[in-house]
Amino acid sequence: MSLVALVVDPKGAEVTASSEETLNGLGGPLSPGDPQHVRTGPGGRPENCRTDDRDTARPTTAPTDLKWQQLLAIMAPTSPSAGPLHTDATMWWCFAHTPTGAVLAAHVIPVELSGVSWRIVAEQQVVPGEARDSFVANKAQAEEKNLEESAVGRFVGFSVASYSGDSATVRLLLTNPMGGYLSTSVSVRWRDGDWKVALLDDGSLYPSVKNQATPNGFIMWGA
Repeated sequence: MSLVALVVDPKGAEVTASSEETLNGLGGPLSPGDPQHVRTGPGGRPENCRTDDRDTARPTTAPTDLKWQQLLAIMAPTSPSAGPLHTDATMWWCFAHTPTGAVLAAHVIPVELSGVSWRIVAEQQVVPGEARDSFVANKAQAEEKNLEESAVGRFVGFSVASYSGDSATVRLLLTNPMGGYLSTSVSVRWRDGDWKVALLDDGSLYPSVKNQATPNGFIMWGA
């Protein structure tokens, strides 16, 4: 399941293969045009990925250059300065190495993982390891069963629960299709020159989805 569906992804599949074996077995090799083949440039960042990383303060408002873009079944917050700077057909990438860049990555990447290119997104934008193996196996199992997802909410707020420069936890506030709000959190890590989602040990994207009566404690996107 996905963040778009506002439910916690399925758990319980046993995985013994390595990350590379699991991804290749499910999705096959990537084509030459896929992001895997983007070369690394100076400073460890992908070529053609340059952001202004000077603002290391935690945001207290939405970005002044906020732009909403359609991403699958939901409108996602983006910023020409903080990212994603590249919105390719396969995935959206190149976020600023700042708290605001982490916030935007925490919104965008989980949504991408609900699309048809989720295998490539998992390989490129999720921290590798056993947790990713579990996520891939569980996601593939759910896909085979053609599980239906629930109604889609809308991003309305966020807060930065923690930020260290190399890792961050971002709280997300969404509208509840049944009324009120829903909140959850996503963790990201700076790896290979961009933000990547750090899954929980069991392969879940986020710990839980909670009912939220008010938006107190969140910075509103203002849209």
